[in-house]
Amino acid sequence: MLTSGDSAIADDEARSLDQGMLLGLMGRELRVTYLAVFRTIEERLDRLGITPQQFALLVVVERNPGARQTLLAKARGLDKSTLVPMIDRLERDGLLERRPLANDRRVRAIWITERGNEVLAAAIPVVRESDEIVRGSLTEAERAQLLNLMEKVRTGIEDRLSSPRGSGASA
Repeated sequence: MLTSGDSAIADDEARSLDQGMLLGLMGRELRVTYLAVFRTIEERLDRLGITPQQFALLVVVERNPGARQTLLAKARGLDKSTLVPMIDRLERDGLLERRPLANDRRVRAIWITERGNEVLAAAIPVVRESDEIVRGSLTEAERAQLLNLMEKVRTGIEDRLSSPRGSGASA
């Protein structure tokens, strides 16, 4: 079993490895940064019994009571095979509930429960605190610039992938 001292040594050794061309790759840098941010929030939310993905879903459901599963999946950028088990777990834990739509009883709408609101209320300050840690080294201008640049990268990727040239189709 590694002690915290062993872990620090292992971290230092890992940082000293030659990463070659990887250090210049945008995708790699975004991924490494994402993982650092995710771990910061994940560790704190774990104490409340939810994951960052579940927190995000609770926020969207709370803001959009009675939304259909398909809309929630689209809004969260998830496919149904990812969303359904997440809703199953949150429903089992008493945080969300499925109800049939009044005008189409085959379709299930998702609602946050009282307990879900309580967990969400406890999680919001945790996430805000984690976000403060993440943004701690940035000025407000740098934060705004970073958010704009990330949006530019994301939309650029989406545009390229949705264009005939980006999708691999020949001109």
